[in-house]
Amino acid sequence: MKIIATLLLLAILAAGIIGPQALYVIDETQVAVVTRFGDPVRSIRSPGLYVKTPFIERVAYLDKRLLVFDAPPDSLLTKDKKRLVIDVYARGRIENPLRFVETLRTESRAASRAIDIVASELRREIGLDNQSEIIQTSRELIMNRVRDAVEPKLLDFGIQIVDVRMKRADFPGEIANSIYERMKAERQRIADRERAAGTKADLEKRASVDRQAVVIRSEAQRDADIIRGCGEALAINIFAGALEQDPEFYTFQRSLETYQTHLADKTMFVGSPSDLGAVFDEIRQSASESAGVPASEGGPSAIRQLESRCDSIEIETAARELLAAELGLGERAFILNSSEQVQWPDASLGCPEEGVGHAAVITPGYKLIFELEGTSYEVHSNLDGSRLVRCGGEGE
Repeated sequence: MKIIATLLLLAILAAGIIGPQALYVIDETQVAVVTRFGDPVRSIRSPGLYVKTPFIERVAYLDKRLLVFDAPPDSLLTKDKKRLVIDVYARGRIENPLRFVETLRTESRAASRAIDIVASELRREIGLDNQSEIIQTSRELIMNRVRDAVEPKLLDFGIQIVDVRMKRADFPGEIANSIYERMKAERQRIADRERAAGTKADLEKRASVDRQAVVIRSEAQRDADIIRGCGEALAINIFAGALEQDPEFYTFQRSLETYQTHLADKTMFVGSPSDLGAVFDEIRQSASESAGVPASEGGPSAIRQLESRCDSIEIETAARELLAAELGLGERAFILNSSEQVQWPDASLGCPEEGVGHAAVITPGYKLIFELEGTSYEVHSNLDGSRLVRCGGEGE
C-alpha cells in the first residue's frame, strides 16, 4: 500500500509539472502557430484546448483580427516639385500564419515592415501627380494604386492588405502661411466682386424704382389735371345750359355772386352815389360779357375732345384695375406706354377666342399698352369702357 501511494503522489507531481507544458488554449480572436525548436510546424485557427509536446514545442499567438499599420507623417515631393505632408495608414490581416512566423516572427516587426513598404510605394505614387490634383481629385486613386502595389509584397510575409487610406495631406509649415494668405486674398477678391455686384443691382433697382415713382407721379398729376379739366368743362356746360334757359336771370345771379365776392362785410366805399351806381353797372356789364362766352376756348369741339379724354382716363384706370387683379400687383405699378382710339372689326375687340363666335359689328374703342419691368401688357376696350379684354403682348 505504501508503494501504491508513493506512485500516485509521483503521478500527481508529474502532472502538475508537465501539464502546463503540454496543454494550451486558443482564444476566438487568435490564431496559434506551433514551433518545434524554433521552426513553425503547424497553425491552428479554431479556438479551444490543444495538446503539444512538452519542452520541445512552443506556441506563438497571433491576432486574427484586422491590424492597423499607421505610418508617421512624411513630407513628399509631387510631380510639379512641390511638397506635401501626407499621413497614411494601412489595414490588413495575417492570412498565412506559418509564412508570417517564418519571415517576421512578431507583429511589431510586421508593422514596421508593412509601414516601410507602404511609405515607399506612396512616395513613388505621389511623384506621379501634381500637388493640386492630389488635394482636389486624385487622392482616392492614389490610395488604390498604393494598395494594389503593396498587396503582392505583403503576401510574401503572410499578410493580406485590405485597405490603404490617407488621413491628411497638408502643406509644409514653411509655406502654409503664404498659402493661407493667398487663400484669404482670393476669398476677399470674391467677396469684393459679390459686394460690387450687389451694389450694382441695388443701384439699378433703385434707379428703376425712382423712374417708376417719377412716372407714377407724372401720370397721377396728368390724370388730376385732366379730371379737373373735365370738371371745369362740365361746369361750363351747366352754366351754358342755365344761360340758354334764362340769360337775364343768369346774368343777374352772376352779378350777385360778384357783389358777394368783391363787396365783403365792412367794405368802405369813398365816392358819390353816382360813382357807386357806376361800379354796379360795370360789375353787371362784366357778368353779362362773361355769360356771353360760356364755352371754353375752341368751342364745343374742344369740350367734346376733353370729354373724350376724360372717358379715356376712366378706361385707363379700369384697365389698370384689370391687370392688377389678374397679376396681384398694385395699379400704379403699370406704366402706360400708349393709348389710341381704334375701330374693332367685331365684338371680340380684336381678341377672338377659339370656338367662340362674335358679331361682325364695327365697335369703336381703345387699345392701351402698359409696361412692367420690361414686359408689355395689352388691354382692349369698347368706347365707354364697359368691356375690357386683356390680350396680345409679351405678358399674355
